[in-house]
Formats: sequence, C-alpha cells, structure tokens
Amino acid sequence: MNTLGKLILSAVLALFCSLIVAGLFLPVYGIFEGGTHNCLNVGIGDCVSIIPLSALIYGPLFAIAGVLVGTPILLLILSWRD
Repeated sequence: MNTLGKLILSAVLALFCSLIVAGLFLPVYGIFEGGTHNCLNVGIGDCVSIIPLSALIYGPLFAIAGVLVGTPILLLILSWRD
C-alpha cells in the first residue's frame, strides 16, 4: 500500500510540474527566440496573458511526456527518502 501511495503521489507531482512547464514554455521561448510572444518587448500583463495560451497548446504534450518520464524519477526519489 505504501508503494501505491508513492506511485500516485509521484504521478500527480509529475503532472503538476509538467503543466507548469507547459504554461511557461511560450514566455521563456519568446525571450530566446523573439517573435510575437517576446516578454521583453511587451509589458508584464501581456506576458502573463500568454501563460494560459501556452498551457492549452503545449499542455497535453508536456503532460504525457512529463508523466511518462517524471513518474519513475520522482518515485525513485521518494523511495530514497525512506
């Protein structure tokens, strides 16, 4: 039962972290590549308004990849703590 709890916790943490990364992808990518989503040229309000758009566009891709890669890594880290 302890292992199942750690597995569920690590999957939820991996999903949450991957959605955060997906939301911040376009603003950070815009800083390095320029283009229409450049946070250095626009104000902070425009930069923050890009975050939901980025999460909607890249959320499913990052969520699938993040859960598949992040769950075993986080499960390993949680197992080392005991």
